[in-house]
Amino acid sequence: MISPKEEKRITNTRFTCIVMATFLKKLKNRPQKLLVARTDRIGDFVLTLPFFEVLHRELGISFSVLCQELVTPLLQNNPYVDEIITIGPGKERGELLREIQSKGFDGLLVLVNDKFILDLLPALKFIPTRIGPLSKPKTLLYYTHPVLQKRSRSIRNEAEYNLELLEIFGLANFILPRPKFHFSDNEIKDFLEKLPSLTRLQNPPSSWIILHAGMQGSALNWNEGNYRELLQRMLAEGKTVMLTGAGEQEKQLNQRLLQGIQNEFPDLLYDMSGKLSLRELAILLHLADLFIGPSTGPTHIANAAGTPLISFYPPIQVQSKIRWQPFLAESKIFVPAVHCGQKYRCIGERCQDFYCMDLITPDQVFQQVKKMLGDSQKL
Repeated sequence: MISPKEEKRITNTRFTCIVMATFLKKLKNRPQKLLVARTDRIGDFVLTLPFFEVLHRELGISFSVLCQELVTPLLQNNPYVDEIITIGPGKERGELLREIQSKGFDGLLVLVNDKFILDLLPALKFIPTRIGPLSKPKTLLYYTHPVLQKRSRSIRNEAEYNLELLEIFGLANFILPRPKFHFSDNEIKDFLEKLPSLTRLQNPPSSWIILHAGMQGSALNWNEGNYRELLQRMLAEGKTVMLTGAGEQEKQLNQRLLQGIQNEFPDLLYDMSGKLSLRELAILLHLADLFIGPSTGPTHIANAAGTPLISFYPPIQVQSKIRWQPFLAESKIFVPAVHCGQKYRCIGERCQDFYCMDLITPDQVFQQVKKMLGDSQKL
């Protein structure tokens, strides 16, 4: 006799097979003008850059990108994107829909079903071919070609989940590109000319490490005291360090890190928080020797800027480095050596290993800094 649990599993398997057979069909005709939507945060968006490159390089489809206005500086000079349509506080829903409709798109490809897109999808049925992840039952009503995905299993990188959607075009074998920003010589030259005013020095440093300790709380972070100890050890070895951050919370964090240290190392330590545009931050990271920071947007920016990096990731399944680490990065990702049974969030003091991120020691990280910078030659 079949148990209720086994019967439920069989039913779910049958449903999945029916959905795959009925809905997950290959395209008969490729769209000629495609709108690609990724409307969430900075780090998530950076992990979409390989998708844009492969879509352009392998399929040659003309496409526009629907994204937050905030991230558009990251697409500057990008040779793979034809056009950008932005969302933001200043644009009403009706205005956005009119803009999309005026472009004559015959295809929509949604990379992730965030709240904004799920709210917008019912109004986009004028686009005849609509492709997206089948992550929620109601998306069956919105997509003509849903693609079955369960990203919360976190068995591959987010960039790979994005690229998996290209299988709908019959595309499976291609070179996986690293996320990449495209800087012009002139904008780098202009930034270097501006750097003295940002550092308040006539002769700013020629090389530096970026330390970005803040984040918005989307994952567990390394302890503030650990960042401070690491900072002191790097400065004591004569390395120039620039602190970056945006928003009042990260500015205050950097001020706490600076307390009692800045006067001791006035020519080695610079607080850049709140001084840079997103594009300027990307260029600063591009020119850096090394980036150190948690699982946050600037860590992905550092990777796309071509900078080696050190980062700290929690063992929680949906926050894990498997899914969210910078894609194809030159990196060292520290993860606490614990067995974590949590899928979505930390349970705090109920866990015997809380706070597990403290198991990553400043000395471990400092030794990795020396290794990545060439030991005594740079430190």
